[in-house]
Amino acid sequence: MKTNTKNMEIYVGTYSKYNDGNLAGEWIDLTDLTEEEFCNKITNLHTDEEDPEFMFQDIDIDIQCLKDLVSESGIEKEFWELKEQMNRLSDTEIEAFDIFVSNGHPANVNTFRDAYRGFTDSWNIYNDFGMEIAEECGYIDQMPEPIKYYFDAEGFGRDLLNSDFWEEDGHIFYSNY
Repeated sequence: MKTNTKNMEIYVGTYSKYNDGNLAGEWIDLTDLTEEEFCNKITNLHTDEEDPEFMFQDIDIDIQCLKDLVSESGIEKEFWELKEQMNRLSDTEIEAFDIFVSNGHPANVNTFRDAYRGFTDSWNIYNDFGMEIAEECGYIDQMPEPIKYYFDAEGFGRDLLNSDFWEEDGHIFYSNY
């Protein structure tokens, strides 16, 4: 769900036209535009007005943390900075980043990268995550052979995901961010 594969369009008209009952405007795809390119494009779109006051009449942006930075009267400066940062994320990371921010964490890609553990589409996330962490930490290698078969990876994973980590839609994050 990279920003260039998600819906990222805005319908731009002007307040003057709107107040005159004219909805003339155009859908602008923000995907590959910089802030400067966007400003030039909407200025050129409304050259029939001397000093157009732009009105963003409809928004089609799938990434909620970006959508929250757009209103009828403007696009916050942070939108362009965040969009640029998100272009360096994979599709899976963009989905996870949106989840991370929607859970009250800062819209900061570096903080997100520190907090993001990864994605799983496992039907038994507790077991798989518990085993992954146990193996990663060397716990399994330290167990005598007969005891390995009795290790409760599911219980271990459940405990981890209720304390040191959190999960939403298969995305796993460290809790301390």
